[in-house]
Amino acid sequence: MLPPIALLHSYFYSDSIGDKPVQILNSPDAQRAEDQNQQELSIRDRPAHKEKYPFIEEFSEFISSVSTESLKYKLMTQQQRSIAEAFWAAENYGGDIKKCEKRLEEIYGKDWYTVTKLSDHMAEKREYYEYVLILEHQRQWENSKNALT
Repeated sequence: MLPPIALLHSYFYSDSIGDKPVQILNSPDAQRAEDQNQQELSIRDRPAHKEKYPFIEEFSEFISSVSTESLKYKLMTQQQRSIAEAFWAAENYGGDIKKCEKRLEEIYGKDWYTVTKLSDHMAEKREYYEYVLILEHQRQWENSKNALT
């Protein structure tokens, strides 16, 4: 984990995908309307998407209960797996454990493993498989709505 950075007069919210703190540039009161617009565009905004994408909660619960192997090989196409793995690699040192270890050594020194764990800095691929399936679920609902109009 990177060392904390001191930011004065900053507001944060938790990123629902990675549970990472994300900075809001202005105060929530001054930007309430803009924040509401941003939330409506967010993939993980459950209240707005429940109406827009029916069964999203049920689908999310289902894919979280399926084994990773079934998720990867029975529910996903090769293209979906490739996209998920590309997202994972883009956010996880290109998918290279050695690069991650090198970066941890730069931050924490040679004994970095006494301070932190590798798993705290490289996400599981499963999160990205689930993410791509949720995006696909939403795309299918959009296509079905467009076909009806």
